[in-house]
Amino acid sequence: MNETTSLCKSAYPNHLPENYHEVTYWRLSDHRILLVALNVVGIVLMGLALAGFVAWARLWQLFASSTITAPQMFLTVAMLLLTLVLHELLHGLTLRYYGAKPIYGVLWKELMFYATAAGHAFRRNAYLVIALAPLVGLSVLALLLLMLPLPAWLALPVMLCAAFNVGSAVGDLWLVRVALRYPRSAYIVDEKDGLRVFLPLED
Repeated sequence: MNETTSLCKSAYPNHLPENYHEVTYWRLSDHRILLVALNVVGIVLMGLALAGFVAWARLWQLFASSTITAPQMFLTVAMLLLTLVLHELLHGLTLRYYGAKPIYGVLWKELMFYATAAGHAFRRNAYLVIALAPLVGLSVLALLLLMLPLPAWLALPVMLCAAFNVGSAVGDLWLVRVALRYPRSAYIVDEKDGLRVFLPLED
């Protein structure tokens, strides 16, 4: 038994099979240029998503153009903050579904919110569900809401929040990309801003 195997067993007891060892520890904060690039990509995704949600909403109802009022701006800001909370809460609820106890927090230096379950290992596919739950869940919720006869003053914040959520999920999407490099047999331990990947010794 090598040193890495011993460390992973002592750090994550009762979660990893005996024959698994750590093969990757990937942290977004260790890749500063990538972090900046992902923020730029997130803004682009936000714009594309907003166009998509607007097009979807117009399939169901016609919105008259109107001037954005101060109360509407206040409502939008409040809903954007709520979207951040719901995004991490959905991560947390999915973590609980898979038997973990979520911990929430903020990485102020990276301006990142997180929900994690330190020391809990998940099968790769379960990790993918956890990572994608807010993107899929809140997007579907927005699509359903925009099918309703919402007044324009409410529909616009819903579309902005839905697009904001898509842009905010760019970090999750990158971690999904990292996880998909490994087979279904992999176990993944979620970190605040990254992940650890474990594979069987024979892989």
